[in-house]
Amino acid sequence: MKRILLFGAVLLSYGTMAQNTAAQQDCIAKEVSKPAAKPMTANNSNRATPFWQEDFAGGFPSTWGVIDSSGICPWVYSTDGSWGNFSTGGTSAAAPGISSTTGGNGFLICDADSANHFTYGQPSGSNYQYLSSYFGTDAIDCSTHSSVILSFEQFFRYNNGITLNVQVSNDSINWTTYDVSGGQGNNLASPDPQLVTLNISGIAASQPTVYIRFGWSARVYFWMIDDIALSEADPFDIAMNDTWWGMGNFGYQYYKIPLSHAAPVTFFSEMTNNSGAQLDGCDASIDVSGSAGSVFSGSATPISIASAATDTVTSTTSWTPSVVGMYDITADASSTSGTDGNMSNNSFADSIEITNSVLGLDNLTDGSQSTGSISNFSSNTGQPFKIGNIYEVTNDDVVECVQIGVADQSQNTGKDIFAEVYAYDPVAGEFILRGATDSYTVQASDLGKIVSVEMLLPADVFSGEEILVVAGHYGGATSGADDVAFMYGQSVPEQTVYGYNGTGDLFFLASPRAIVVRPDFDCSLGLNEEAVLDATVFPNPANDKFTVRLAKEITSGTVTLTDLNGRVVRTQEVTTNASELSVDVAGVAEGMYTLYIQSEKGTNAIQVEVMH
Repeated sequence: MKRILLFGAVLLSYGTMAQNTAAQQDCIAKEVSKPAAKPMTANNSNRATPFWQEDFAGGFPSTWGVIDSSGICPWVYSTDGSWGNFSTGGTSAAAPGISSTTGGNGFLICDADSANHFTYGQPSGSNYQYLSSYFGTDAIDCSTHSSVILSFEQFFRYNNGITLNVQVSNDSINWTTYDVSGGQGNNLASPDPQLVTLNISGIAASQPTVYIRFGWSARVYFWMIDDIALSEADPFDIAMNDTWWGMGNFGYQYYKIPLSHAAPVTFFSEMTNNSGAQLDGCDASIDVSGSAGSVFSGSATPISIASAATDTVTSTTSWTPSVVGMYDITADASSTSGTDGNMSNNSFADSIEITNSVLGLDNLTDGSQSTGSISNFSSNTGQPFKIGNIYEVTNDDVVECVQIGVADQSQNTGKDIFAEVYAYDPVAGEFILRGATDSYTVQASDLGKIVSVEMLLPADVFSGEEILVVAGHYGGATSGADDVAFMYGQSVPEQTVYGYNGTGDLFFLASPRAIVVRPDFDCSLGLNEEAVLDATVFPNPANDKFTVRLAKEITSGTVTLTDLNGRVVRTQEVTTNASELSVDVAGVAEGMYTLYIQSEKGTNAIQVEVMH
């Protein structure tokens, strides 16, 4: 049985992380979890007028304090960004500072990268130390305010899955800590600036002495803070922090769902009560809309949320996709307690694609949207490497191809890559190889693109299984020059991204991002996912025939009706110009089927029902 190890590194080039043995049962996620914690609410531009604020126009306040346990990395006032080795200035010039509202008159920065580089030198992986550094305010009088909202602007980059701590106290002894990293991925910069708001009423409201401090323990990169303010809460302010969805027994959040594997999709919304009192009837209304308009509307069972508290609601109904296409998902928070005084933070928006045959965990619609890449584990440089995502199979099927995102890096050209499909065996407690592609040589034209590689033999997968689909390279030079970099997308929960090192040990990534590695259950459909032919079918259910109305006239094509096991029940060719087709099902057994339309104008797959 393979050992399973937790590996804390995301990118090869940013130092060696500790490796920790993980329990065997940690292989498989067992519950729905949102892709990134978000302890802040964005878009709060309508916040009430502050009763206290600091924009650092006068430098570092003389009555504030600094706690620099490292002795080399204090928070300082500056108009420069990082001077560190990994900054854009590369130690010879300062990187840009935060683009905050008043950034031009200065801000506070903790530059761990610069402190480590100029004190301990390179390489960072072995020389850099964790540097603990905090700054804090003097006492702030909030005695006349029945609610208190803390807001500030920040810009940061970090590694190693650390926390960015904001601490609040009303006696300077007992502190409440908030992590304001917001689920940001390792080695990636935050938005510049990122507005953070925290409801600290439970600690600060009506208190004559309130203290606030900011700090972290970091090895590398930077954290900048500006425009700190305290204001009273907007009346009845309910904020939508995040909305996510889950499908199947394990509740994975897919951004690409093939119609043949579509199952009920349930929505979850996290909301924060930013007001100074309990809010009742807190709900999240969900809408899913495609090219033809809204296809699903839902809501949750309303709940009460205490002041400054955060809670999650679940939609009481689910959406089962039935037509291929792109869909916009919106969620709006509300309460029945009164008129929300800040409507700018009530909404969430995202999108999902229902495909012909491709299942995808990542949220990329094309390679240009990649948020980064991974080429190896830092302890595995130059060795064979495989990395990919966990997927749940909802119907018996075969994986015919695998789509792989090849990063736009010149060293990838001419290198061989491959893909493999594993299935988790709960009895053996390990992943079992089901199939692999042949080697594919990356061309210059593939850089920054998503390529499709055909399986040597289609990999059989079965309903209810969890499969691991990985992309890999063969290693080479010990420098890592032959290590191919694969694209990744958004942050996802731990234990959804796994990989193998050169000796076959299985790892999962801490603070992972979805790898652009996607199983394709029909190569002939998946290669042309972007060409979706809009079509509607009526009546549905049908007794004797379906009529297919096409948005575009086609000159040639094929219409295929398959059952839920993929068996072809009806096939008919289109040989003349047509914008409407008729499919005879008079002799077809009752049940659910998938109607596939393939033509020179695009493809579509629509779930239909025969009912006699």
